[in-house]
Amino acid sequence: MRKPRFPFLPAEWLAATALVVSIPASAKAPPSDNRAQAFVVAASDDLQHSAGELTHILRTVLSGGPGVEMVDLAEKLKAPPPEKIKDLTETARRELVAAKAAMKELEHAKVVEHATAARAAFEKMGGYIDPLDRYKESILLVGVGQAMQGNSDAAREAFLDLLLLDPHLNLPRKEYEGFVIEAFNAVRQGLDALPRGSLSIKTQPPGATFFLDGKQRGVTPDSVDGIPAGNHLLTIQMPGHSNYGKVIRIEAGNLLSLTIKLEAGRAGSGFNQLIEAAGRAVASDSTRGEVLRLGQTIGLNWAWLCKLSHHGPAKRLHCFLVEFGAGRSIYDEKLDVEDEYGMEEDVRRFSQRFLERGLDALKRFREEGDPLAGHSGTEGWNEETDDEQYRKKDRPAPTAAEPPRKKKTAGNEWDEDEDNPSREVAKPRKKPAEETFDDDDEDATSARRQRDNKGDMERKRTHKKESGDPLDELDGTEDW
Repeated sequence: MRKPRFPFLPAEWLAATALVVSIPASAKAPPSDNRAQAFVVAASDDLQHSAGELTHILRTVLSGGPGVEMVDLAEKLKAPPPEKIKDLTETARRELVAAKAAMKELEHAKVVEHATAARAAFEKMGGYIDPLDRYKESILLVGVGQAMQGNSDAAREAFLDLLLLDPHLNLPRKEYEGFVIEAFNAVRQGLDALPRGSLSIKTQPPGATFFLDGKQRGVTPDSVDGIPAGNHLLTIQMPGHSNYGKVIRIEAGNLLSLTIKLEAGRAGSGFNQLIEAAGRAVASDSTRGEVLRLGQTIGLNWAWLCKLSHHGPAKRLHCFLVEFGAGRSIYDEKLDVEDEYGMEEDVRRFSQRFLERGLDALKRFREEGDPLAGHSGTEGWNEETDDEQYRKKDRPAPTAAEPPRKKKTAGNEWDEDEDNPSREVAKPRKKPAEETFDDDDEDATSARRQRDNKGDMERKRTHKKESGDPLDELDGTEDW
């Protein structure tokens, strides 16, 4: 009898297990000014599923952004595992060691007994099976132990469970008896011919990511067709909630419908409400505090925050790049998608373009500095016409010898074009070289006030042109 050894696992399983491996809370990322995350908020309940799928696409693109440190929400908001997990892990370890020892002694009945106990302990962990490769090893030992005792049906059943979990698994010939490998390969060859079933899954709250046999299959609520009949490992994860996990059985030709209520951790439900509030408030100046609270809660420098809504027959994705230090959106762009089947590719291209342009806008914004740091951004609100000043001060109207300037129409201070000579611009009144005023002369005082105000306005306009005020351009905050 050759000494069995569990074969090396593919690299993709390491990525899958990384989602459930516990990382010490003391492990912190180095300081960064590009700590970011992406969110898509649905404007209505019927868009929750699409919002979840689009969030996954945006985060995939964001993870490849140059210099971007994407905050791991699953780790940041991870609910602690149940107390029983530690005991179950120890039980699984102890039984697996005993099964391997029995295999060395060729005690195959004990191999099956201990490996079955180890497998049961793993499956009681639910969404916290760890390490996943040891769980697979326990199933393999059950199959090998049954095959060595001549229980071919029980061996095929264990091998099928293992291959549904990992269809790419191979058994090296130098490690196992020839008839064991033949039985294993026979099951593998029949995988494509297995009858199929379907799974429909809903969660409360919606928007959770679910995995089938370690592979991400969608965002709840969702359904999956064409699943090979047999046992499958279902895992559900959502930031701020406890993981859910269970071995489910798909029957040939049947639909398995599941509705699962996820258990919220201390930050679970509150965090979901925070994201929804930020999505509603991102385009509103009066509720910008909701957006800032999102960044403060999870330690973000900026966020890619999008709102998904109905727009006629299409769906509109309106995305903002929000810089939390200044508390404002510095770039935004919209995408309308009509074809549901082509939505994923359209959104992927849009996301890549948005991230590139958004990062350029972020770089320029940081290099130029916050234009609101040195002034309030509302100086023009006080640039009133002369007759408005007189009314506020209860002064008489100017005399006929000095007619008031033409009154500006409401809001035209944002429309003045200094470079367009065709526009009528108020010209300064010609005055003698040595013009003097009597401080007791009310009319002279009024004239001097007009001259001084006009000079202030000209200086502010010149400053605005020289500084390149980004508020003169479209920056996504026009509707604030």
